Formats: sequence, C-alpha cells, structure tokens
Amino acid sequence: MPLAPATRAQLIRSSQKDDYYRSSLRNSANDAFQTLAGSRRWLECRKEIELLSDLAYFGLTTFLGYQTLGEEYVNIVQVDPTKRQIPSPARRGVFVLCHAFVPYLLDKLLVCLENELEGGQESRRRQQVGSVPWSLESWLRRWVQKAAALCSEPQRRACLNAVFVLQQSLTLLYRLHSALFYVSGSFHHLSKRVADISYMRVVGLNSNDSTVGSSYRLLGVMSLLQLLITVCLQLNNFRQRQRARQEWSLHRKLSPQHRQSSSRRAALCILCLEERRHSTSTPCGHLFCWECITEWCNTKAECPLCRDKFQPHRLVYLRNYS
Repeated sequence: MPLAPATRAQLIRSSQKDDYYRSSLRNSANDAFQTLAGSRRWLECRKEIELLSDLAYFGLTTFLGYQTLGEEYVNIVQVDPTKRQIPSPARRGVFVLCHAFVPYLLDKLLVCLENELEGGQESRRRQQVGSVPWSLESWLRRWVQKAAALCSEPQRRACLNAVFVLQQSLTLLYRLHSALFYVSGSFHHLSKRVADISYMRVVGLNSNDSTVGSSYRLLGVMSLLQLLITVCLQLNNFRQRQRARQEWSLHRKLSPQHRQSSSRRAALCILCLEERRHSTSTPCGHLFCWECITEWCNTKAECPLCRDKFQPHRLVYLRNYS
C-alpha cells in the first residue's frame, strides 16, 4: 500500500501521547530525585531533571531512528524532505536539540537577563546563595553579569524592554506556528519545521479526511484572528506594563530596608531555608517565598507542610508582609 501524508488528527494524537509519556517520565525522575536529594535541591535542579528526561525520551527513540510511543500509537513514520527515507542522524539530532534543549536554554538565558537587568545588586546577592558553580545557570549568570556591567543605566532599561519583547514574541511565535499547522497540516512542532521532518502514514485515506481537514483549517483561521487581537492588546498594554515594572523595581529596592527596620527576626521559608522573600500564603495558612511555592506547585498542587490539596491560583501574595 503506498504511503500518504499523515493527517492533522494523527499528528495531534501522536503529540498528545508523547506528552503523556514524557510527563510520566518527568514525574518519576522528579520523585526519585526529591526522595534522594531533598526538596531544596530538587527545586534548584527541577528544570535540569526535566531536560534530561526529555533528552532521554527522544534520544532513545527519535535519535536512534525508532518511532516514539506516540508515533507508534497512530502508525506514522518520520521522513526527510524527499518523502522516501527516514531522516538522517544529523537531522534527527537537530530536532532533538531544538525540541528539548533550545527552549530550556532560552528560558534560562532570558530569566538571567531579566533578573540581572531588573534586580541589580540585590538580585545578584540572592542568586549567589546556594548556587551550583558548575551548572549552566551559573555560567550564564556570570556571562550576563559581565555583559550588563558594560551597559549604562539607559542601555540596561532598553535591554530590559528588549527582553520583555522577546519573551512575548516567542509566545506569539508558537501560537502563530500552531495556527499555520491547522491551516496547512504540516509540521506540528516548530522544531520539526526547523529540521524539515515530516510524517507519512502507512494506511489508506479515509472518506472523512477532507471534512476533518476543513474543520482544522477553520480552526487555524480562527486562531490567526485570535492571535491578531492578542497582538493588538499587548501593544496597547505595553506602556502599562512598563509602569508596573518601574513600581516593582522601586518596591524591591525598598523591601530590604523595610525588612530590617520592621522586624528583628527574619522569618524563614522551609523550602529554601533562607529568609522568606515576597511572602505568599497557601489556603491552609502556611507561608513560603513566592518563588519557592510557585515552583513547588508546578509539580505538586499541595501544601509542602500539611499536604492540603489546592489549585495554584489560590495562592495569596502578601504585600508589605515580612
């Protein structure tokens, strides 16, 4: 039976299955590392654990030339631009790096840039506490600090605006790519578009393929319209966000003096075992650092102390509370 291009439904279903197995692998690795190293070290290395899990999943399947569990589930195979053979090892390696490592690297780089340009000396002092000197994050932080030291204050503000624009642009780029996929039916992931890897199915055409394809194209057009409205709203709110950033920067500069003058004994966060910063309350009444409890809730939506289940949106940030 001749091969035919994979349908949108098959690509989406395959991606959903892969995400499910990747999530299971991530959770297992997180639980094992947290049990062995403790919650504090796990919070510091959670992103790296997820990166290694993704590299292991795609390295043992796609990079070695095998189908992933999602591709095997819907019976599709990867092909190169000729549509006659599987992608070369170099092309598969580019896909794995773009799909797993590049998003991790961009996230780390943008966070380091934002913290350094916005926080200054206070952010640098906090980041040095408990950092791992051989980690990629530490190397990026040192490189960003050297680059930021050469910039004047107006240049730092301009770079901070550029970082914010880049963060929003990446989100819009992913949404634009998804809308184009619904319209054209090819390259479900941006990394596959970069590596020029497509899919073929080993079953014949179904009678309802054209109808389903029309529905997906309509969804793509609606997604493009929604994306256009989102861009207009973000451009309209950009000035308000800049004003909020200036107020937040002033609050961060004043908060250490406020803590020293208002409290003799600094409260500790049980997750990082350091002075509690930007106190946040769970629905059960326990207090943690905002960064610590939100990182915790990304994996486990429960209180670290009493194990009370709650949704992350129920966290309450306590302003002017030490």
